Amino acid sequence: MSSRRQVLQALALGGLSLGSNRRVAAQTTSPLQRGVALGLFHEDPLWSYGGLLREIRELSATHVSLVPAYYQDHAGSTNIYAHPRFSVPDETITRTIAEAHALGLKVMLFPIVRLASPRKSSEWRGTLSPDDRAAWWSSYERLTLHLARLAHSHKAAQFSVGSELSTLDGERDLSEWRRLISKVRSSFRGTLTYSGNWDHYEKVAIYELCDSVGMCAYFPLAGRLSRPPFPLEDLMAAWQKKRTDLVAFARAKQKPLLLTEVGYLSQRGAAAWPWEESADKPVDLEDQRRAYEAFARVWQGEAQLSGVYFWNYYGFGGRASRGYTMRHKPAAQEMERYFLSEPQRPAGP
Repeated sequence: MSSRRQVLQALALGGLSLGSNRRVAAQTTSPLQRGVALGLFHEDPLWSYGGLLREIRELSATHVSLVPAYYQDHAGSTNIYAHPRFSVPDETITRTIAEAHALGLKVMLFPIVRLASPRKSSEWRGTLSPDDRAAWWSSYERLTLHLARLAHSHKAAQFSVGSELSTLDGERDLSEWRRLISKVRSSFRGTLTYSGNWDHYEKVAIYELCDSVGMCAYFPLAGRLSRPPFPLEDLMAAWQKKRTDLVAFARAKQKPLLLTEVGYLSQRGAAAWPWEESADKPVDLEDQRRAYEAFARVWQGEAQLSGVYFWNYYGFGGRASRGYTMRHKPAAQEMERYFLSEPQRPAGP
């Protein structure tokens, strides 16, 4: 272990002491998926993500979520397709899985649907209303089964059958989901999850069909009218309340909790609206770092939590970046301290 990592681990074990009473319980469960999301968004299909993967591994991650994007035109469209510029080819996905495995990282394949030409600003994948439901499901099933087979053949540990499809994941009639997930399970032998949206997770009906309660955790940690900077204690109090709710929800479902996306823009006040990816407030790396620290202090050692994937290690990062990436920012050190504070356990997905 490098001297840098030894120092960070000592700081983690000493500084993140609020969760120490829960650590003993956590050691009896599967190891935490210490994950980072990596968007496969580069327009050059030959561009290598190997350098980013090495950095992720150096930050003490054990898992990486590879995120390819696929498109439909608008919320009423029925055809999902690989965008000629913004969807990576299969060869890029398989090459990146191999690069991650070579570094000892376990992989979750986490495809998402995006809209190429939304008819209004409020349209996104959480508001889909296909004009022809059967045609949409046929298209979605074709894509999902293709990616599930790809994930299986290249030994990905986990696969997400969907993300934030809020208008389609809470229905009483789950016949399409049952058919799809049954077919996925016949093609992919790893762990299956679904990522519900943070403001909708209690209504997600398809968790019963998956192996974990997955969700994008962009919960606000401060009120809209609150003025930044937000004290660390306030951010922790907000996360503590939400942790209590989420753990109780997962226990009621009798499934582990998986936070598929946790992230904050490095912008002033972003902890109050972490989901607003198009925000353009002043750069504030300390606000982002503080939000990471609040998460780490509250969630350290939680036995019900099977994994967390921080969003999103992509782009140049650095002091001028307003984006979610923690690359070359103080938030990356908070993330690593959290990873190092979690017990090393030998089994798991």
